Amino acid sequence: MQTSHSGVVRPSPQRVAMASLIGTAVEWYDFFLFGICAALVFPKVFFPETDAATALLASFATFGVAFIARPLGAVFFGHLGDTIGRKSALVTTLLLMGIATCLIGVVPGYETAGFWGPVLLVVLRLCQGFAIGGEWGGAALMAIEHSPSGKRGLYGVFSQIGNPIGFFLCNAVLQVVIFCTSEEAFLSWGWRIGFLMSSVLVIIGLYVRLNITDAPVFTEAKAIEPAVRRIPVAALFRDHWGILLRTVCLQAAFSVGSYALISFYGAYTQRTLGMPSSWVLISGMAGAIVSLPFYFYFARLSDRIGRRGVYVIGICSWLLVAFPFYWLINTGTIWGVILASALAWGFGHAGTYAVQSSYLSESFPTEIRYTAISISYQMASVLWSAPSSFVAVWLFTRTGSIYAVSAFVAVAALLSLVSLATMRETYKADLRRVGIPQPENISAGG
Repeated sequence: MQTSHSGVVRPSPQRVAMASLIGTAVEWYDFFLFGICAALVFPKVFFPETDAATALLASFATFGVAFIARPLGAVFFGHLGDTIGRKSALVTTLLLMGIATCLIGVVPGYETAGFWGPVLLVVLRLCQGFAIGGEWGGAALMAIEHSPSGKRGLYGVFSQIGNPIGFFLCNAVLQVVIFCTSEEAFLSWGWRIGFLMSSVLVIIGLYVRLNITDAPVFTEAKAIEPAVRRIPVAALFRDHWGILLRTVCLQAAFSVGSYALISFYGAYTQRTLGMPSSWVLISGMAGAIVSLPFYFYFARLSDRIGRRGVYVIGICSWLLVAFPFYWLINTGTIWGVILASALAWGFGHAGTYAVQSSYLSESFPTEIRYTAISISYQMASVLWSAPSSFVAVWLFTRTGSIYAVSAFVAVAALLSLVSLATMRETYKADLRRVGIPQPENISAGG
């Protein structure tokens, strides 16, 4: 702990970084758990009366409704975080996500509740989306705004690795359940264990988050430009719409790559190639763990050479991995599936996502930063992530070639490269001076 000049005891940057990591790991565990079950479980449990293809689309639709709520969560929690405090928003998002996830674990299936089972599933998924809409931005800012000089990339990565860690945890839990039960038992009740276990993780996350405070860069900004801070979303779209648009397009490669490769291959391997569900879980765990040292490497590299250089590496990695990914999957071996997952996670996922928190945070001023990066991230989710699974299914069904999905990822990567070319380097920016109005910048949309 550290004591400021005003006598306020503040947590160390390392403690805040760990709080950011634990909280985002819990949130992403909850979010990804639903996604995996949407591919492996929900078509049979909630949509058993339809054919396999329709059931899968309906299941992915329940997964996709979260993207409707995510921008709303970004606006609501962004406003709360910019006007009241980052900590208040983060505690609320964690509670909401945890309660919704636990309740999903007790939703009755179609055979018990009929139509109402899927309806309840959709409502709770909307709650998850609303929570995750405000989670990422706040967690990223807590770590970055507390970080020492010259280490924003390194400290910002702690909110980012919550993503692969959460993915690993939910895969691991489901894998243990599958190992300890039969296939019938897993579909009947075993899958619910992962959702109910979220309650334990939420308690841990709350304990950690309740013991942190807002950063000085934010508390100092609370007294500045009160008119802007009353409605930060209005200031964002009025004065900074240009950089907002560019950051949304920047995230296309990561968003499409993550869902059209890392998420969609689970359904493809099971329903088209007939691979066991355990292969999907094992390969997902392997990819997520392999990516962790790459995350730290790319984050630290961005503090030395800049965010743009690392982003180029990450985006080009999606381009290079897109086609070999499904070639490896089509080998029909568990080692091929594991290698495909490791390549996508280690280079594409880590190369782009590792510096996303620092790059976006450095692109917007403090008084609207929570709102700005949350809306940027969630707009990208709606535009790129939400339709990716559906587009992947449609492309594969229409063309009969899984490499059409690879081409989809490649196009998204090219869009990100074009957007990156229009953006400035920010790794040496002073967070207290980011976004200070310049007449030419305001007229150009930020």
